Amino acid sequence: MLRSASALAVLFALLTPTPEAPIQVPVKAGAPVTAPVLDIGGKALDANGKVLDIGERVANLDESVTNETTGTQRTITVAADVLFTFDKATLTSKAKSRLEEAAALLKSEARGKPVKIDGYTDAKGSDSYNLELSRRRAQAVRDALAGLIPGTDFTVAGHGEADPVAPNALPDGGDNPKGRAKNRRVEIGFSR
Repeated sequence: MLRSASALAVLFALLTPTPEAPIQVPVKAGAPVTAPVLDIGGKALDANGKVLDIGERVANLDESVTNETTGTQRTITVAADVLFTFDKATLTSKAKSRLEEAAALLKSEARGKPVKIDGYTDAKGSDSYNLELSRRRAQAVRDALAGLIPGTDFTVAGHGEADPVAPNALPDGGDNPKGRAKNRRVEIGFSR
């Protein structure tokens, strides 16, 4: 039997296995390993064949202008409150700079492809009135863009309150001014 703590410590040190130094395997530098991603009309396939959506969305600080790509479709959305005064289809002075930005993008990316302009309203007012107002607003945007990028093939449609992007009313049935403002918009779209 051991009689001292120091003898016990020596015995413990002798019986405890010492860790071996890690083995270092030389690695040759080469090209990084990547998984293939295949573009299939605006979608991508990962290495397992799973379809991935490719998209991006860019907006200015107040979100009055957004530029979104989903698959092969590019859509520039401009808030109607930036383009028009309440209940009107005449472009405001602010509209000019926003539409010049849109025209620059159309010149660089649409390059002769057809451009669709869709107008939308909120849910205030009658369906027939909103349809006509949204069509007149889309036409005003078309006229302005045609002057900035002549020779572009535009189609125009008004949709009234159809396809809202936000609720027009709150869950309790009250008015939702922020939601209605998002729904009042003009979308300028084309295939890339």
